[in-house]
Amino acid sequence: MKRIHILLPLTLLLCVLLAAAVSANDAVYALLAEADLPQLFGETTFKADGVAYQRLLLPRYLLEQFPEEADAPKPGDRSQKVEEVKRALYSNDLYPHNELVTYTQVRPEVVQYFDEHLALFLQTLYQFCGLPDKEPQLDGLTLYLLDKLPAISAEMRNDIEIVYKYNMVKNDTKGTINRDGTADKLYYFAQTDPDWAEEIFEFEGNGATLKDRGCGCACAAMVFSTYHMVEITPRWMRTYALEGNWPVSYGLPNEYFEGIAKKYTNLEKERYGTVLESPVIVPKNQLDMEQLADQIGNKGYMGIIHVVAGAFTSHEHYMVLADYEVIDGEGYFLVADPYVQPSRYRDTDQMRDVPGDNQGLVYAKSSLLYRDCKSFILFQQDRNAFPQLHKAAAPERIDRAGKEAA
Repeated sequence: MKRIHILLPLTLLLCVLLAAAVSANDAVYALLAEADLPQLFGETTFKADGVAYQRLLLPRYLLEQFPEEADAPKPGDRSQKVEEVKRALYSNDLYPHNELVTYTQVRPEVVQYFDEHLALFLQTLYQFCGLPDKEPQLDGLTLYLLDKLPAISAEMRNDIEIVYKYNMVKNDTKGTINRDGTADKLYYFAQTDPDWAEEIFEFEGNGATLKDRGCGCACAAMVFSTYHMVEITPRWMRTYALEGNWPVSYGLPNEYFEGIAKKYTNLEKERYGTVLESPVIVPKNQLDMEQLADQIGNKGYMGIIHVVAGAFTSHEHYMVLADYEVIDGEGYFLVADPYVQPSRYRDTDQMRDVPGDNQGLVYAKSSLLYRDCKSFILFQQDRNAFPQLHKAAAPERIDRAGKEAA
């Protein structure tokens, strides 16, 4: 009997030692998961531009369980697996307090497309797992990590999201995804977008829609999304405008932008630490276009120009000035026009096409914009500034997510 008692633990030990070298069944890996094995790396934290974050710890056996897959979906691919991952990450049931995949990433035209934002999110997840050199792909290990993600602490998920959004700013990949899968590297929403164009946005029963009069809502959506690093659509801005009884004959008054900024100053402060201060309304006679070029081009400010009939429109209209660039020795503002119909433009000799397929973007000279300007709504904050918060107080073992503390 003593011999049997001695052989039994030796047999179990042999199984553990061989598990790393041979294919094992689920029961053996369950045993390994419960064992207190050495972690993949000794460090329990990592730094993102000098800020320390707690890590998601991976036992060694996980890497051995998931070998490399040559046919795993990678950036630029389209597949059903990509759609499943995007929809899971977008799910409000799984992630009610996180934006890991956005509205524009799950539109029907691109939901199966492995876009650059999904790739960057996976790189950020790998960063937390101690795998900074791993190429983004939907292999077995990545799917395992994603499956465990809902069970980790809310603080750790928040940290992952913060670093992801910070990486978007750092790598200049923030913004919305177009229906062809490309990105303009800015948050762009059109009032003419079929997703909400026909929603009622009337004044005194005139039956108008967002397409007709929603330029202010679309511009506010672009600005709010930029400063808070989340996708806030014109539909959301329309709801606020109607609740506050803001609509006027031509759409929205300049004061709408002050009002909504004041009401939602801390919209994402708890999650990201972002704050949006109320803008300054600058009348045309006080507008210095040279100073504005410096503010938008160098200081990172952002603004909404209120124009009258002229080069861009046959009536009053709002557009976003998203950047300022010198091209071939001449200065141009990058204009995000929420009404997509470039054929209506006049004075195009003072405009320049923007590379890409987004017809809502155009470069325009300062003199042309000043000529048509009625007033300007200036947000005096750096649109590229994003705070790095950290909330998790301890590392967590990914294989024990939802079971116990690390």
